[in-house]
Amino acid sequence: GEATAMQKLKAIERRLTGEGCEGRLNDVERLYEFCESEDLNLVAEALKAIGRVLAHHRQRLGNAPSEPADEKEKEAAAAVADFLRKHTEAYHTTLVNLATSSSPRAQVCAIRLAFATLHSEAEEARHGAARSASGGRSPLILPPPERRVQNLLSHLLVDDRWSTHVVSCLLDEYVQRYVDVRHYVVCHLRACAEMLGKTDLSAAVDAGADDGPVAKRRKKTESPFIQAVRAKERTADELFTRLLTLLKEAPEPVPVPKAEDDALAEVEVLAPMGRPVGHFLREYRKVFQDAWLQLLALRAPLQHCTPLLQLIPSRVMPHISSPLMLADFYLRAFDSGSAEVSVLSLSGLLVLLTKYGLGDPETLSTSSQKFYAQLYSLIKAETFALKKRARFQRLLGASLGSGLLPARFAGVFAKKCVHVAVCCSEPGTVMWLMAMAYSLIQRHHSHCNYLLHSPGGADAEAQRGDPFDADASLDAAMEQMKGTCLWEVQVFRMHHLPAISTLAKVFLKPFFKPTSRKLDPELFLDQSFERMYEQSMKTSERQAMKLQARFEKCPVNFKVEDDELAAKVFGWAAALSTSQRQVGPGL
Repeated sequence: GEATAMQKLKAIERRLTGEGCEGRLNDVERLYEFCESEDLNLVAEALKAIGRVLAHHRQRLGNAPSEPADEKEKEAAAAVADFLRKHTEAYHTTLVNLATSSSPRAQVCAIRLAFATLHSEAEEARHGAARSASGGRSPLILPPPERRVQNLLSHLLVDDRWSTHVVSCLLDEYVQRYVDVRHYVVCHLRACAEMLGKTDLSAAVDAGADDGPVAKRRKKTESPFIQAVRAKERTADELFTRLLTLLKEAPEPVPVPKAEDDALAEVEVLAPMGRPVGHFLREYRKVFQDAWLQLLALRAPLQHCTPLLQLIPSRVMPHISSPLMLADFYLRAFDSGSAEVSVLSLSGLLVLLTKYGLGDPETLSTSSQKFYAQLYSLIKAETFALKKRARFQRLLGASLGSGLLPARFAGVFAKKCVHVAVCCSEPGTVMWLMAMAYSLIQRHHSHCNYLLHSPGGADAEAQRGDPFDADASLDAAMEQMKGTCLWEVQVFRMHHLPAISTLAKVFLKPFFKPTSRKLDPELFLDQSFERMYEQSMKTSERQAMKLQARFEKCPVNFKVEDDELAAKVFGWAAALSTSQRQVGPGL
């Protein structure tokens, strides 16, 4: 039973650590036999025992008073040291294999054992270094803690069994708590992202050419991580997702406390190797920044673009020494093909241009021109049909009201606004676009005045010959502005909604003086059909009461009469509707 197995395990451990144990080191293989058990408790105890046995013999080797003088003793000590080194590496390999097993409990167990071993090895190295400095034997040199963390993390990233349990354990119990583990993990995430950026994983690899010259050359030039990625056939999107999962939960950098500050004493280090706590805190800010920049330099899968664009301004941008390095990511996100992602990307670009700015005025002019060219392409009816269109409307309002807008662009943006308004059915959107065009013309009247006073602007022939193309780019539209005008205002004057037709009349009066009426587009953001109907009912009621007070009849704006064609259309519509109810939706 389980109790008998545990007793056997403890007996073997006592033989391997008791008197005369140096001659029974090969019996450590018997402890590995317990690791084949299906009982996780027994496996965990066996692994702990192996770790204690190896640590015991490494300590015995290092506690020798001096280096052996006899040649045979030297050979024996070297053989023992080589044995312990190999078995220590085999032990860590076993932990990595358990961390990538199919059992979530086993995976979490392996993570905890791996970091417990990391701590004990660091303490062992520290004490060994102190003994060596006092004239004792040199300790057995083991790989540093960062190498152990990198090896474990590489296997987790490329393995088929990517587990949220492992990620939670790693982040919550170690990355969040220990400043050195946090540093090692984020450092390796940065290195992995950098290697992925230099590798084309989409290039097909000929399975039958493993021993060919190309494969051999690739093995020499590619890192072990990339080779493992190819061996496991991981895709770039999968690796991006895994890197992002870890990096987005990494703690943000904090200011380094002063040496006498009590906060510095509260910072925990899992594997102290002589480096002060302040070293990790100071270096972490740069490591955090570089890791994010390397990750964002990769092609982000579309499903991650929206969360990333929402995350970056609050959690990443404040810790980037030059946030404008993020501009390339925002511009690539704009071309993702999703209108929502494009709006979010331009929102981030506006923050970069306005909050962080650019030192070189020429660079600022170039960047702002690119930004407004992208913004111009988003002004279309499809964008104003989005569920979260208010975000884009506020972005457009802030961008066109910013001092970054070149004055020569004011006219083309005003024209595009009123032109798109004609294609929109939502009254609030129509009024918002009209108010935006009005504000632009009012602020930049010297560049827009010709749009309102163009000869034949309301003429039907002039409207049909309008050279303006709403689908053209910003540069092409600028060329088309020479022969166009705001004929759309005349269309809105005949709109069936009184609110829109009334608003169109404000364009007919001079509104360029400082005392002229101002329009705030924000007032029209929540103008829905329901609200417009309620306002129209209230207005009509007030007008009817005024007419009654003057003993006048309420005017009717339409005439009721029979129309044979209309009667046929309504009749067929009613007949089809009845047929569908009888036959069903499959008609």
